[in-house]
Amino acid sequence: MSNHSDPKNSADSHDAHKVTASAKRELPDPTEGNQSLPPALLLVFAGIICFAGVYLGIYHGGFQGAVFNESESTPDLLSSRKPGAATSAQAPVELSLVEQGKAIYSNCQPCHQASGLGIAGQFPTIVGTEYVIGSEKRLIAILLKGLGGPIKVAGATYNGAMPAWEKALSDRKIAAVASYVRATWGNNAPEISEAKVAALKKQLADRSAPWTEAELLAIPADAAIEGAAEAQGVKGAGAEAGVSTAPKGAAASVDIEAGKAQYMAICVACHQPTGLGLFPVFPPLVNSEYVKGSPERMAAIVLNGVMGPIIVDGKPYNNMMPAQGAVLTDTKISQVVSYVRSAFGEGASPVTVEQVAEARKKYGSRPTGWTEAELKAFPE
Repeated sequence: MSNHSDPKNSADSHDAHKVTASAKRELPDPTEGNQSLPPALLLVFAGIICFAGVYLGIYHGGFQGAVFNESESTPDLLSSRKPGAATSAQAPVELSLVEQGKAIYSNCQPCHQASGLGIAGQFPTIVGTEYVIGSEKRLIAILLKGLGGPIKVAGATYNGAMPAWEKALSDRKIAAVASYVRATWGNNAPEISEAKVAALKKQLADRSAPWTEAELLAIPADAAIEGAAEAQGVKGAGAEAGVSTAPKGAAASVDIEAGKAQYMAICVACHQPTGLGLFPVFPPLVNSEYVKGSPERMAAIVLNGVMGPIIVDGKPYNNMMPAQGAVLTDTKISQVVSYVRSAFGEGASPVTVEQVAEARKKYGSRPTGWTEAELKAFPE
């Protein structure tokens, strides 16, 4: 027998070593099991969800394509004033039409932009254009009935649609926003009175279609609006501004179903159809002392909004609730608040229009949202 190893066997052995070494370099086969996500990644996801909830809660616009409900934040979060405390900021102030129109313009801003320059090809500029600073009748007609089809403005062609606002905005609010755009971005045209809006609305009552460019150009630049007696502009101004003019103490029934519709259009994105909110961003309405408690406080919350951290049903929340006083009338606030108290407040009593009007009189000119400490200072 030879002492020499078989070359063939030696090669096989060498190859086997190579295979073994190669196998050792391979990663182990995957196995089933549970492994938690890294805490840092969970924090990132939580931040994204919170940001999305806050953004949607502020800018949902009632989920209506023709409405943009922008709410600006305020730096005054540390106010120590108690409800009803006399301050210069809470003194009744009569706002001009232009000042009122600035808030209402938030409905127009998505299309015409904060600068008034619009969006090229779609929504025309309203800076220095003949449709804004020219004929009052033409501008009011556009706001009342809307605009469809191509139109040339300041030398550029646009082909977007503008919705009619006569059903969404009162005569006073249309006058206010028209006056605002005529006095902003270097525009220097006179205010448009509520009386002129009311008179032209009556004249155009039978028209349902939006205007075309040809029809608008057919309206003379100096066209008068018949029947616009200035003295009539004062009549009903309080009601148009959202202030109840019903006799004090008069009995009033509250339309809970109308309040439900208001809730589903305005509040549902944050507080959810169940009223349970979204922890830790939007507090629940269920088991909330603020819903079941003082009617005056509930009306004040909707009128002025809430700022900063607040504990509801034993849990902390930290977000902003936008003020609705400039958007909703006393009647609509009464309806939505009464619905919330009926649906989520264990059958709490309705809040009447008169109670909302009284709260608006006391707190309507307040420039900031309520803090938790201020809300707790309300008497039950």
